[in-house]
Amino acid sequence: MGFYINNLKTVYPNVWADGINLSGMTLEEAVDALRRSGYESNADGVAVTVTFPGGAGFSISGNDAGFSRTADEAAGVAYEHGRGGTFFSNGLEYIKAVFNETDLRDLSNAKFNEEYVRDVVNENTKKFNAALIDEFYTMSEESIIVTKGTGVEPADEDEVYKLTETTLFRAMQDKTHLSVTFTPNASGANEVDLALLYSIINVEPVDAVYDPETTEVSLSSSGVSFDIITAQARLDSARAGDQVVIQLIRTEPEVTREQLESLLFRDVLSSRVTDIGGTSNRLNNITLASASIDGLVLKPGEVFSYNGTVGERTAARGFKEASAYVGGETVLEIGGGICQVSSSLYDCVLHADLDVVERTNHRYVVTYLPLGNDATVNWGTLDFKFRNSTDYPIRIEVSVVDRKLTVKLIGTKLDDGYIKIGYNLLSTTPFTTIEEEDESVEPGQSVVKTTGYTGQVVETYKYYYDKNDNLIEQKYVNKSTYSARNKIVLIPLSEPLEIDPFDPDDPDASQPPTEPPDETSPPPTDPTDEPPTDEPPTDEPPETTEPPPTDDDPDRQTPDEPPDTPPESQSPPVEDDV
Repeated sequence: MGFYINNLKTVYPNVWADGINLSGMTLEEAVDALRRSGYESNADGVAVTVTFPGGAGFSISGNDAGFSRTADEAAGVAYEHGRGGTFFSNGLEYIKAVFNETDLRDLSNAKFNEEYVRDVVNENTKKFNAALIDEFYTMSEESIIVTKGTGVEPADEDEVYKLTETTLFRAMQDKTHLSVTFTPNASGANEVDLALLYSIINVEPVDAVYDPETTEVSLSSSGVSFDIITAQARLDSARAGDQVVIQLIRTEPEVTREQLESLLFRDVLSSRVTDIGGTSNRLNNITLASASIDGLVLKPGEVFSYNGTVGERTAARGFKEASAYVGGETVLEIGGGICQVSSSLYDCVLHADLDVVERTNHRYVVTYLPLGNDATVNWGTLDFKFRNSTDYPIRIEVSVVDRKLTVKLIGTKLDDGYIKIGYNLLSTTPFTTIEEEDESVEPGQSVVKTTGYTGQVVETYKYYYDKNDNLIEQKYVNKSTYSARNKIVLIPLSEPLEIDPFDPDDPDASQPPTEPPDETSPPPTDPTDEPPTDEPPTDEPPETTEPPPTDDDPDRQTPDEPPDTPPESQSPPVEDDV
């Protein structure tokens, strides 16, 4: 029998839901039966109205109290009733169900929203008691005057709650709207209840706060209370009928609305100005990207995404082709150059000490920022993200004027310290100059096909200073690895050496040499055959005829603009002034 019961796929016998017999039904059949009977609206007509003396009161519906269930929920409860125990306990519950009816209306308290009901009761009870205070006591901005022997009949919150809860369950059982009146206990009506008075009078000060949803500052308010020990002493020493003056204590909030509004967007947290090189197309792309970001406000804790803000770089949106790197080669690509904006913003984030969520350095070093201060991006693969880790909103300001890109972070700075960014140079990898013959190059000329870059590996650090320029702390940020790239120079084709061919049938033809040349004599040479000499990797700038490369990297890690002169090695640490 136990085996049969534990493998049963139907509701146990005598299980009902609000008067609907679900016995012997599968879970699906029970759901269907409940829906057809209108079970899901079983709490629609249920409500309770509680009235205080004088007519004040409140109402709570059965749905707000949590009595309503869906057909799926009720069927699930019915199906699980008696199950969930051991093999033998489930069998015992089945036998009990055979002889005892269970209606799920008795289980409604399983979803009873006690917290909501208590909140409604407490709020309205306080309003009723406060009205009593206004009627029987005289209150001003500075004090409250009570008369000994003329107390009030306050309503007790717990008693009001018990009456409300009991009436709600009765209304749910009868499927009706019930009304009741709460009558306070009058046993202590002639005594001034200072504890009650304090609970009504006492209000904690409220600080103004910034609402990130509305971007507005809330109102602040003062706190009000009184010294209950001193008031009781005065009341005890007074005679019946005497008026007792209780002085009110007002406490100002720590942050007023005016103070907080004066803090918002008050300070420049960091800024960076870089020159925009390259073509007019590159300038166009940087201008468009800047306009997408300018004026954006980040709420406290909000994460900024460069790709999410700027969007996909397409010709339809006005972006144009400019130089970018793909697989180490310079190519034209839509949106080339916008990494100068992400890099300048990253530099500002470092100096403002904000949390960096995602950042990737360029494949090659950039010229417009110090090593380690750049951030490359590419739609769909690489993003730059940071979090507003301050307690105040931050506005990002980006502008392009006279080929200068300016990025600022405007927020609230609470101290006079500042940050410098420096790096330790861990290693360098010189580039090699390679010459390639090309028929398009005129004799005596050369053309740089690919600019050479020295590879460098650096560790970036933050240096924290106080307002007196004292170094307080040093923090490691990250490591950036920049690749080396060989310099490729195109040179003219070598001229072939003209040698008379030997014809053994021609008696006048010159004879081939029969002996090797004197080893002490150098072989004949051609000036054009001299081996090329590599340029020093950093002592002099490499020549270039290609347009300044830019952008947005795919696999690609495309740096915005590779340097015309690879940076010289610097003694660590190198600091960048704010």
